[in-house]
Amino acid sequence: MVCRVTTLSVMDSSWIISGPLAAIAPQGADTGGARMPLARFVADMEHYADLSRSPLAAWMAGETMDLVHLGLLGVTMAAAPTLGAALRCFQRYFGALQSASAAEFEVIGDTAHFRYAILDQDIWPRQADADLTLGVVADVVRRYAAAADRVVTVQFETVAGRSRPAVAAHLGRPLRQGDDNAIALPARLLDCRAIQTDVAAEDAFTAAMATLKDEFHRIWLRQPTSHRVLQTMLARMGRAAVDQDAIARHLGMSRRTLRRQLDSEGVAFHELTELCRRNIGLALLVRSNLPMIEIALRLGYSDHTAFSRAFSRWFGQSPRALRQSGSGRRVST
Repeated sequence: MVCRVTTLSVMDSSWIISGPLAAIAPQGADTGGARMPLARFVADMEHYADLSRSPLAAWMAGETMDLVHLGLLGVTMAAAPTLGAALRCFQRYFGALQSASAAEFEVIGDTAHFRYAILDQDIWPRQADADLTLGVVADVVRRYAAAADRVVTVQFETVAGRSRPAVAAHLGRPLRQGDDNAIALPARLLDCRAIQTDVAAEDAFTAAMATLKDEFHRIWLRQPTSHRVLQTMLARMGRAAVDQDAIARHLGMSRRTLRRQLDSEGVAFHELTELCRRNIGLALLVRSNLPMIEIALRLGYSDHTAFSRAFSRWFGQSPRALRQSGSGRRVST
């Protein structure tokens, strides 16, 4: 059997529905569920931001976007009776909007946090995409809590760039830098309700959530097994186990079934593991200051030697040389 994984990249499996692009550049786009490569969308967003006179263009595109452009996910969010329900819906079913990405929502003490990041590290730069997504979240927050602008805190995975000072000035608050893009707000605001909410509206939201859940699972199961493995690995690497047994359990199948399905696609599990290690490891080398040993451990290597040997084989340079030269930087296409 010929294995095709040597030509497979994470970007091959990364997608987004075309609706968000239709909200910004309606020519040739639609508001439905048609998919486009996530890398192309991010590149188009960077191009849009570069050509815009206002450095706030991408953020404001998010703030003013009609949620219908987010497909069934956006329609369901718009029907949520409370801010907490809207943000939890966005996080839980974000995979119905785009793949190879992470959306998290949690309450820590008296602060609620919504976090977002593209997991595909080959997609870079992606500043305008982060502006757009957090702009959408900021608008959702404002729909339920009009005065929330004074209390939200925004974090970006990079605070350098043309738009960042403009976003800080727009919010009237300094920006933070972290591992992902995030909005933090007082947890008490999660109980803020929509202006018009009654029993019938809440029942309609519950029914919409059930439909969205079914659609989310259909989208997930329609993807090739290799793509689902890649997305699961990207989300878990450095956080949870990514061996065959762990991935199979996460996907709801036995190890034997997982291997059989990958074999039918001409893909080997260990090669998918290496692909994710290259994808994440290269980004950590050239876009972070983490110690080499910590990067090695995040990627699942038992020691620095195995990590160094693997990267030298993949890139023809040691991890240290890659970091010093910055030659491993990738850009969206």
